[in-house]
Amino acid sequence: MEFTVDLDTLSLVGIIILGAFAVGQLFRRLGIPQVVGFIVAGTVFGPSFLNVVPDELNENLLFVSEIALALIGFDMGEHLRFSDLRKLGRSIILIVIFEALGAFLLVTFGVYALTGELYKGLIFGAIASATAPAATVDVLAEYGAQGPMTTTLLAVVGIDDAISLLLFSITAAMVEPLLANGGSLGLSDILTGGGSVSTLEMIELPLKEIGGSLLLGIIAGLVLTHTMNYIHRKHDPRRRQHDAMAVSIAFVFLAAGLSLTLDLSLILTTMTMGVVVVNRHPRNSEYIRFTVEQAGPVVYVLFFALVGARFHIDLLPEMGLLGLAYILLRSTGKYVGVWVGGTVAGAEPVVRNNLGLGLLSQAGVAIGLALDCSCRFAEFGDRGEELGSLIINVITATTFVVQLIGPLMVKVAITRAGEIGKAIIEDPRADLAANSGTADVAAT
Repeated sequence: MEFTVDLDTLSLVGIIILGAFAVGQLFRRLGIPQVVGFIVAGTVFGPSFLNVVPDELNENLLFVSEIALALIGFDMGEHLRFSDLRKLGRSIILIVIFEALGAFLLVTFGVYALTGELYKGLIFGAIASATAPAATVDVLAEYGAQGPMTTTLLAVVGIDDAISLLLFSITAAMVEPLLANGGSLGLSDILTGGGSVSTLEMIELPLKEIGGSLLLGIIAGLVLTHTMNYIHRKHDPRRRQHDAMAVSIAFVFLAAGLSLTLDLSLILTTMTMGVVVVNRHPRNSEYIRFTVEQAGPVVYVLFFALVGARFHIDLLPEMGLLGLAYILLRSTGKYVGVWVGGTVAGAEPVVRNNLGLGLLSQAGVAIGLALDCSCRFAEFGDRGEELGSLIINVITATTFVVQLIGPLMVKVAITRAGEIGKAIIEDPRADLAANSGTADVAAT
């Protein structure tokens, strides 16, 4: 069945939000994270069923994804207080390294064993290291999770993208000479100069992207902190909440837009910005967190519905044995990597035994890297085009599967860790009322 009534884009957006929200509430009543319902509703609205959201409309609404990811990254950063991170010590870094490398190595050798082609294993392995933070953050917020496992999870999914970018850049540079030489070069040949790209060139681009994102996020965070301090000192208490909302949202959008213009990581930029704000002045972070919680829900519902609408059900059969192996090997690599990294670092059992379940989601970064493969390897002829097409089809199909499974596993993780409902929601309006001495301020 296909939706054929010609409606204005705003009307379609309203239909998508209402439909996704309703399905999300249904899933929530069934004990399933609402984000799964948003994605399922989006898939029904997409080209696979009703076609309310054709691919062309989804492309025109790309800015919604950028806004949502900017808010999600900023919200992630706000949860990363240095005082909490210091208690976790080196465990975060070791866990990130082991879980990313675990997924990379298992998928690389597994795909190589199935296909007999090293370049396919390397690319799929690099993409497997990425984790999608959006669905994870939504589930944590929905269930009010807080504790050492939740804090570590937020830090890991934030840093994870930086590691995946680095791995992808290095492996893509390895794959190019393999494609150019018909797959005849070995890794030892590439690393010793048999390829056309030097080791320095392999890591230069991702380091620039990571470093630039950190620098932009720090600068934006410092300026925003200064501005928020001025608002707190100079503005009437009854205006602070509204002024804080306008200014904070503007800064998040500005930083996100600059990161896209400069080809930096949007998530890493806004997450760094949130880290700076929360650690420079916790009081300001309470205003900003309230802002994100007020502005975010509608954007998040639309964002996840559009994520679902991008998936084409007819691609699932193309996933085949390779896709199933990819999902199993990636999930195993993430879980075992977390356990090994946590054991080496001496992490708490509640972190070591549950965190791996929260790292199964895969979305924007993985699909973006798959699209990059298609463009990047097309110049190598039929072999390059075949590789690009295979990667896009498998990653798209597997993303649909893990986006449904991932949020469920996050809920299992925080349930096993005993961290559901532990978050303390702070409303800055109470602070405003206390400062002004009037009861009516809290109701503004």
